[in-house]
Formats: sequence, structure tokens, C-alpha cells
Amino acid sequence: MTGFVTNSKLALLIAWRMQMAHRGKVLASGIGVGAGFFLTMAQIGMMMGWIETTTLGIQRAKVDLWVMGMKTPAFDYGSPIPRQRLYRARSVAGVAEAYPLFMAWTIWSRSDGRKVNIEMIGLDKDLVGGPPKIVRGDLRTVLQERTVVVDSIYLDLLGVKEIGERFEILGRRAEVGGISEGVRTFTASPFVFSSIENAILYDKRYRNDEITYVLVRCEPGENVDEVARRLREQMPAEEVLTSGQFAARTAEYWMIGTGIGFTVVMTAVLGLIIGALVISQTLFSLLQDHRQHYATMLALGFEVRLLGKVVFFQALLLWVVGAVLGGILFYLTSLVAESSPVPLRMTAGVFAMLLAFQALASLVAGWWILRKLRGIDPASVFAS
Repeated sequence: MTGFVTNSKLALLIAWRMQMAHRGKVLASGIGVGAGFFLTMAQIGMMMGWIETTTLGIQRAKVDLWVMGMKTPAFDYGSPIPRQRLYRARSVAGVAEAYPLFMAWTIWSRSDGRKVNIEMIGLDKDLVGGPPKIVRGDLRTVLQERTVVVDSIYLDLLGVKEIGERFEILGRRAEVGGISEGVRTFTASPFVFSSIENAILYDKRYRNDEITYVLVRCEPGENVDEVARRLREQMPAEEVLTSGQFAARTAEYWMIGTGIGFTVVMTAVLGLIIGALVISQTLFSLLQDHRQHYATMLALGFEVRLLGKVVFFQALLLWVVGAVLGGILFYLTSLVAESSPVPLRMTAGVFAMLLAFQALASLVAGWWILRKLRGIDPASVFAS
């Protein structure tokens, strides 16, 4: 064990000295590896941000079950169901409360005449499914006639400057009664909140006795799956999903159904490949620069295994530089993206996994260079 540690320290020292002899080359390579690692992190972070954004409408409701039209692909594409389903859900054993929610697409008219597609969210008096934070005004103003709440991220897009301004939604007046914060949308069409009654008028495709979703909270201690089964028995024409199932379906629709997720993953893999190629090219260059040094060490009796450690330590040192630079760049970018419609997200587990994949790519690059190292002839050091 002592010999292994000593050999490792010696290999690390040799690797460090070789890289310090070419600081400029190593720094440039580290930047290249960092760029590849940042590309990977940015793509995965973007996808995680997209998933969060696509499911925000489900998450902010904080309910257990959703009743909806059959085969609803995502939260953004609900279809009308009879409002009577709300009262039927409330009569099912295990249901503590049920709330209606309206969701449809319509058109917002700015004061300059520009039209903007919006996603209209209609709330009832309990305001379940509404924005979690209001920075100006009051959310309860949506219960007033022809009054809406918009989000601060989309003020410029909607042409809103202050509370009290009036606009039109499909030719009907809409007065801004409040401004929320953090209500993002993946579709680039802002969410606009109002009462269900107002929303139906703004949409014009729903009847007064229709809604889009029934949101169910179960009694404490009740088995959610069992309550879902009872709801399905009472409402066979509708679909009943848990919040987790509906969020997963929505994320699957946007990430897989649209092909976006595949593109993101392929770009992330490309970032790993770029990092591995930069490392392998740098290691090959260092091998060529120090070919005589390697030949000399082999001639002096150094084992190929020891020199192999040198190569792998060089690969890992480049990986560390790239990971640090890429991580810092991702962090700074995520701060800027926090105020954008789609933030960058990252968890400790995903970050650790990406580090592991990048380290593996670096070691593969080192293994390829090790094969070149084995081809060095120790006798070449004595050649004239």
C-alpha cells in the first residue's frame, strides 16, 4: 500500500511538472474543456428549467388529484368538461375539497395594436392554482368584473406599465389589478389570471357550465390512489391523475413528444465529446513534447504502469480545470437566466453525475494516449 501511494505521488508530481512546463497550452485546453462542460451543464440545466416551467401550473395548485378530459396531453392543452363534475367530485368519499380551474388560449391586444397570444387561467373564489406571489396589487382583484393579474416577467411583452391600465382580450376590456412574480411559461405565451366567469367571456369557446379541470384535495390520511379510483368510477368519461402523474405527462409531452428533449440530450453529449477531444489532443501534444523524457524514464527502469498514472493524472488535472471553469460559468449564467422566462436549474445529484461522466470521458482520453505511450521505444533515447 505504501509503495502504491509513493508511486501515485511521484506520478502526480511528474504530471504536474509536465503541465506547468506548458502553462499556456494547459490553460487554453482547460478553457476548451470548460466550454464543453459548460455546454453540457447548460443543456441539462435548460432542460431541467423547461421541465420545471412546464409543470409550474400543476405544482402551484398544491392539490392531490386532477380531473380532466380524456387524454389531455399537457396542462396547457386542457379541454372543456361539465362544471357538474366539480360537484360530483365533492361527493366522493375521501375528498376534502374540490376546486374548478379554467385554462384556455386567447389573444391579448396591446394599446399599440399588437396582438399577443396568452394562456388564460380562470380561478374561483378560493384562488387555487393562482400565482404564489403578488408583488403589486392584490390577487383577489381577479374576482372583480373584467380584471386580470399578469406576471412581471411578461410586462414588456404585454405592454403593461402599471396597475390600473386597460387592455382588450378578444374585444373585451381587461383591467390590470395585480402583478405576480415567478409565473413562467414554456410556450412564450404569458399566463394571465382572472376569474372563471371573466375567462369564459374572454375565451368565447366555453359555455358557462364548463371548466377545464377539477382540482382535488384528499382527506388527511386517505390513500390518494384509492380516492382516484373512486373518482374514476363516478366519472368514467373523464381522466383522473395524481399531480405527479399529470406533471410527468406534461413534461413528457414537451420534452419527448415535441423532440426537444432529444435535441438537448444530444447537445449535452456533444459537450462531453468536445471536452474529451480537447483533453486527448492536449495529452497527445504533451506526449509528443515529452517523448524523450518518457523514453528516458523507461530506459531508467520506470514501469509503464507508473507512466500510465502520469497520463491519467494529466487527464484528471485538465478535467478539474475544465470542471471549475465550466461550473463557474454555469453559475454566473444561471443568475442571469433567473429573470428570464426559462431559468437554468441544477441539482447536486445531476451535477455529480455530469462530473462523473466528464471524468470518465477524460479517463477514456487518457487511455487512448496510454496506448501511444506503450509504443515508445526506451532505446530511442540512445539514438544519435
